[in-house]
Amino acid sequence: MNISWQWLAELVTLNNINLAHFSEKLTLAGFEIDNIITNEQQDTILDISTTANRSDTLNIIGLAKEVSSLLKTKTKWYETQYNIPLWRKSVENDQYFVEQYITSQLYDIEIKESPIWLQKKLAVYNIPSINNLNDIINFITIKWSQHICIYDIQNLPEDIKVKSIRDLTTNKKLSELMYNKANNHNVNTKHIIVQLVQGNNSFSKYIQTHSQYPEHIQNLYKTQSQGRKYNIMDAYNEAIILIVKLCRCTYPKEIVHLSQHSKPKKPIYFNYQKTFEVLGPVKSKTILNQNLTLYQINTIFNQLNFIIHSNIDECYIDISEHRSEDIYREIDLIEEIGRLYGFDQFVDKLPENSGKGTKQITKYKINHIRNICRSMGLHEVIHSSIGSNYPTTIYNPLTREYSSLRYALLPQLIKSSIYNTKQSQQFLDMFELGRVFTQNSGQYFEIIHLAAVLGGNKYIRSQWYEQPQNVSWFQAKGYLEELFERLNLNVTWTNKQNLTWNTDNYILMQLRSSFKNKLCSIVHLNNNNNQIIGIFGELTIGSIYGFEIIINPQILMATNGDTTKFKPYTKYPSIVRDIKIKVPRDWPIHKVLHNLYKIEESSVESIKLFDVYNVKENHDQYKSLGFRITYRNPDSTLTTTEVNHIEEKFKAISLQEEQKQNIF
Repeated sequence: MNISWQWLAELVTLNNINLAHFSEKLTLAGFEIDNIITNEQQDTILDISTTANRSDTLNIIGLAKEVSSLLKTKTKWYETQYNIPLWRKSVENDQYFVEQYITSQLYDIEIKESPIWLQKKLAVYNIPSINNLNDIINFITIKWSQHICIYDIQNLPEDIKVKSIRDLTTNKKLSELMYNKANNHNVNTKHIIVQLVQGNNSFSKYIQTHSQYPEHIQNLYKTQSQGRKYNIMDAYNEAIILIVKLCRCTYPKEIVHLSQHSKPKKPIYFNYQKTFEVLGPVKSKTILNQNLTLYQINTIFNQLNFIIHSNIDECYIDISEHRSEDIYREIDLIEEIGRLYGFDQFVDKLPENSGKGTKQITKYKINHIRNICRSMGLHEVIHSSIGSNYPTTIYNPLTREYSSLRYALLPQLIKSSIYNTKQSQQFLDMFELGRVFTQNSGQYFEIIHLAAVLGGNKYIRSQWYEQPQNVSWFQAKGYLEELFERLNLNVTWTNKQNLTWNTDNYILMQLRSSFKNKLCSIVHLNNNNNQIIGIFGELTIGSIYGFEIIINPQILMATNGDTTKFKPYTKYPSIVRDIKIKVPRDWPIHKVLHNLYKIEESSVESIKLFDVYNVKENHDQYKSLGFRITYRNPDSTLTTTEVNHIEEKFKAISLQEEQKQNIF
């Protein structure tokens, strides 16, 4: 915004204040001076930028008030005001009526060329002079941020009666005339109605979108929807005085003001001690740690035209009307004190703190999980927790695109994989460790999850001359098993679909639709509750595998448990035998292994499954499992008789379990 130094000096006492000091005070108060030039009339023009919350300073009067507070000088614009009879009526408040109207009539005006001083002030803002009446409208717009509307009484429609300007309906009809055109009055205009309208939103939008209005009028309605409701009577009063003086007519008999009852705003509670804590001590060469005095604080409030209500125990501050939009909290008052006194006048040394923070054990565990995933060749990615169409919604979102919180990590990873593949034709193995949000029975939960997608690139060969293939289900599962092994977690894998789901693992149940049928496995933590902690399987988007794990407190607090015991390799040879065990077709593998390990034989070194095939005998469904068992005695060489005896135990226990199932 351009400000004329000469014009500002007419409104504020600037004696013995040079431009350098003025610029420094304004900059420290948060107003940036972009440029300083001197025009042809030897007037200094300052291009000043204001902050978004200070719409009250986007006009000459508003900035003059700010300068008066900063420089502790007096204002002079009320010396030109004139007392005119005012007829005021309060209109009932309802949801449809939010406007206020100020209207009066002037007769026998003379429209002619504007005086030189008025033309110069408009020239600062590149506004051409038209005539005295139109120039007054533009002058009030620049000075007060108020748009004066003038109507020629001789050209009014028949349904608008001049004698009834005290009527609300008449004032509304008058304001609607501005939809037709922007009035540029000529010498034939003799009798006029002067009106100032506030709060008509449809009229504001109309002016913003129609180029027939000058640019400074359009900008007024774009930027000052809040600031324009102040100083409305002062602006109208000065407009009437200028029209009377420059157009050589008499003052109106009365001014009609129709408005709603204004709602008084509550004063702001203020604590002097909190001001000392926030701003700290002021700089002083003689006294150490000296705070502002109560007198200095009250003086600043008086500079801002705030009203102080205080007693021994409490203090309340009434904010002036033009600052009520940006000052409504105690901390705002403290900021104003620092701004006017000068933030550079306070000690800027931070208070010393000898305390040292410590990281929680869970933080180290999360970093450990992240490092394990990176060491396995997975690339870490980060997605936003905020999006749209998630079940957990935000109470007061900024936009519809960011109106809810994610419930899982895997869906966004799948989308990113599809996008990356389309863009680069190369799959990226990646993982994400972050928070998800869910709700149940009116309660909200924030949980840490780990998710990954992998296996999209073909680089696996069983023979060097074969074409590379995607990783298999078991190879992809090996990534997750390595993670659990390095975290010292004992887990169980199941393919059961009818499981008991609770608040923690309900999210995993919702993810099952992302996996192919019968190629999805549920991961349980081997604890007292056999708790579900994750899901793994082949995704529906191709030969790509994914998993999502709940990083619950049991995982974060998991320790190495018992001390690992080492024993030397035996010097005696091992014996490898393959055995076949026939079991019912619906038996899971872990159940068979559990039964085999019930035989506590020290000579059994390992049991591995190497083959599975289905058998149909007498309409009964069975499957035949091939196990490769390694035997080794730490103290002597095993004999065939000893190995055969152990094998018979394996076959016998499997048969016993099958008979139990048939009985039940």
